[in-house]
Amino acid sequence: MTNSNGIRPDRHHHSQPMKAVRSTKQAISNVLAIVGGALFGAGLLVATMHLFFDNRAAVIALLSSGGALAFSGMVELIISAAFRKLARIDQENLARLKSEGVMFAGEITSIKRLHGMYFARSYPVYVECSYVNNDGKTCLVRSRSFLHSGEIWGGTPHRDNYSVWVYVNPHNPHDYAVEVCVLAV
Repeated sequence: MTNSNGIRPDRHHHSQPMKAVRSTKQAISNVLAIVGGALFGAGLLVATMHLFFDNRAAVIALLSSGGALAFSGMVELIISAAFRKLARIDQENLARLKSEGVMFAGEITSIKRLHGMYFARSYPVYVECSYVNNDGKTCLVRSRSFLHSGEIWGGTPHRDNYSVWVYVNPHNPHDYAVEVCVLAV
């Protein structure tokens, strides 16, 4: 792949190593898989405890409680699988555009925070960035959401901690992907 100047950029010769950011969809999928697996397992455990009781009310209570827990766990696992599939689609799209598209160095114009979700000391953000296409036009694009590790109550993440690369389908400029990398610490 070459950039707009016909030169293959090498991102690995930066003064500091870069690594891809963590996908919000993948993080949601992982959390839901853990919760869903725990609920499903607890439900099966509670439901099988009915084998040790002769009291009809206790058996019904254990089976219904266990069944409800297992059902809730299954729902969580199905939703987890859906988020995992969406994350995989994003990765496949990025890989396709990396191999077939045109690469441009992006300039971050802003980093926007998605309020309401927190993962330990991380929260989801997305990058708005611009790049200059082969026709010399400045184009504005937006990345998929990713997790920013940092102080939850602090200000917005500093844009100098990230670099962005935009991959664009040469036949359809609306088909693009933004790769965000963070300085590895």
